Amino acid sequence: MNTRNLHLAAMTAALLVTTVTRADAVTTTSEFVLPTPSLAAVTTASAPDVQFMGTHYRPRGGSRSTLGSSSVSQIHLGYYDPDGDASKRFLLGIRGGPMIDEHIQLGVGVDWAHKNEKTSSVSHSEIGPGGTPIEVRTDLASASYNFFPLMAFVQISADDDLGVVPYFGAAAGYEVLSLSAENFQTGDTYDGTFGGWGWQLWGGAALPLSGRTRVTGELYVNGGELNRDVDNVLTGGTYRETVSADGMGLRLGLAWGF
Repeated sequence: MNTRNLHLAAMTAALLVTTVTRADAVTTTSEFVLPTPSLAAVTTASAPDVQFMGTHYRPRGGSRSTLGSSSVSQIHLGYYDPDGDASKRFLLGIRGGPMIDEHIQLGVGVDWAHKNEKTSSVSHSEIGPGGTPIEVRTDLASASYNFFPLMAFVQISADDDLGVVPYFGAAAGYEVLSLSAENFQTGDTYDGTFGGWGWQLWGGAALPLSGRTRVTGELYVNGGELNRDVDNVLTGGTYRETVSADGMGLRLGLAWGF
């Protein structure tokens, strides 16, 4: 083999070695191959907004997920209407507790239903200035009513993204009723405190005002039988007095913390 052929063979071998070395060191890319995203770019613990290849991800129930709130509180007022009584009692209450998921809340609540009543009669009439007749009334008796249901509850609500969010709740706990009365004619007085287990069911709707507040309205029913033991001073024995706590009512309120 002559010298020219030897030089040609050496150059060919060197070119092959260089080509193989570069193939091992360089990854061939093509405009038709999409880049592979790294795991850190698409995986987070708090699931923030992520945009990748034209896809936008927003967590469901944006207001609660974005704010990271774990509990909801509600304050309300309304009325309580006991069965068998034509008059209603003013009601004020509060409840709250943690959201165990986006639809279910557990918690405790207390209401206060109150009413004062007076019985009076016209004792006589007088003629006032200008000839105006005036009726003079005499108080005959007064009574005070205070009712306290203290209960643990569970409440289930619909999705947050609805314009009006319906919800339903159930509660059970201990109820206390305090009654007092006085007869101004005879001087007789009455004071009694009754207690017992009771329950409530309610259904309502919430109107979102912002990411953290809602206006709420609900109808509810209350059930229970309250009692107390009374000593009989005449016979020396003991007897039991029982009062029904059955009734229904309306609560309007403001909830926050979603």
